[in-house]
Amino acid sequence: MLYAAKKREGRQFHTVPFATTDIMKLIRILVADDHALVRESIRAILANQEDMEIVATAGDGNEAIQLAVVHQPDVVVMDISMPSMDGIHATQLIHESQPDTRIVILSMHVNAALVQQALRMGARGYVLKRRATDELPNAIRTAVQGELFLSPAIPSSFLPPSF
Repeated sequence: MLYAAKKREGRQFHTVPFATTDIMKLIRILVADDHALVRESIRAILANQEDMEIVATAGDGNEAIQLAVVHQPDVVVMDISMPSMDGIHATQLIHESQPDTRIVILSMHVNAALVQQALRMGARGYVLKRRATDELPNAIRTAVQGELFLSPAIPSSFLPPSF
């Protein structure tokens, strides 16, 4: 609850609640990774984030595309290496069909070509799996605001020229 300070008799202050019209909107998230353990780890990382909810999980790129259409998430947390369709191609297809859905890549790969390709296909973030506990919530919030998030371990030289 928000509080406003109210002056009362000289220098004494107390707080009183005031109404606000700002209602917190939950960030709706789809998690796509081919390993159930990783999906559950992401769920655990985000469980304490009061402004986030996981609406669906997918085990491959094709399933991620289908679930993105059904659930219309604000953010897709996408692995790169998945069976049937990789995360880069799935990112491109989701971005083309749902441009308001932001995609954050979650990968173990620190590779300039993959980072550049993911960003060119529409990703708004790239987080290393080894840093997910510390960085993923902030990356999601940054992406929702339309900004770009890169794990600090990724050199800025990895950015495509147009970024």
